[in-house]
Amino acid sequence: MVTIVSGLLSSLSYASSDLLSQRATRAVSTLRVILWVLIVGSALVLPPALAVDGLPSGGAQWRSFAVAAVAGVFYVAAYFCLLAGLRVGDLSLITALTALQGAFVVVFAVIGGERVTALIALGLALAVVGGALAGLQGRAETTAGARWALLSAFLFAVVIVLYDHAQSLTWLQVTAVSRVTSLLSVALVVTVVGAGVRLPRRLGGTVVAAGALEVLGLVLLNVSVAAGPLAVAGVMISQFATFGLVLGTVLLHERPRPHQLLGVACTIVAVSILAAVA
Repeated sequence: MVTIVSGLLSSLSYASSDLLSQRATRAVSTLRVILWVLIVGSALVLPPALAVDGLPSGGAQWRSFAVAAVAGVFYVAAYFCLLAGLRVGDLSLITALTALQGAFVVVFAVIGGERVTALIALGLALAVVGGALAGLQGRAETTAGARWALLSAFLFAVVIVLYDHAQSLTWLQVTAVSRVTSLLSVALVVTVVGAGVRLPRRLGGTVVAAGALEVLGLVLLNVSVAAGPLAVAGVMISQFATFGLVLGTVLLHERPRPHQLLGVACTIVAVSILAAVA
């Protein structure tokens, strides 16, 4: 149950952060927004991680430290692929394809020897289909960006699997190491390309909130992965398309299409099945 609840709350946090980040990226460069979102996240998660868990000790923890750091680099790569897809493709298509990261995680989990019963497989399949339908707003006018979106989904799945292999650290340590590594990676890119870093004062609160929600999503992601099983965690974490639909309907007064409502229904049934067998 911890896996399901924390995974779904992670998706909700990410969807909320995306709504805020979208507003900021319309005013300044995406790279600048990402940088500040990571700065906020690092500032929030690093001090408590050091205070509660301290530095790694022993060979096993340092190996997990290295794995979490690699995950932080892959996280940035996955995020940039997502943005590259959004620059040239339809939002509905890119969101739906990126949400398929849950399917990739299931494949990785099965390859790794994780046992998946028929009932769990049904729940996972419904969740993947539900997320894809919820994120698909209609017939895309173009398939541009689809490859970027699929690559992003694959890389995000790799990130989740790497987190699963860093369990000699606590979920708080994994989050801190990954987030700081992501920040350093983006800071290096900003330095190389000479991008600006200042934000307009009017966007300060928006970006701080986006950064706080994004790192909360990452914390909950690691809680879900640590609780396991990996296949269930991966699919629950990928439900941001469903929550994006709900938030858009409630806050932006958007009108969901019938197939999107079907996607939400599939997700609810999937969560119910997985909760019953968890």
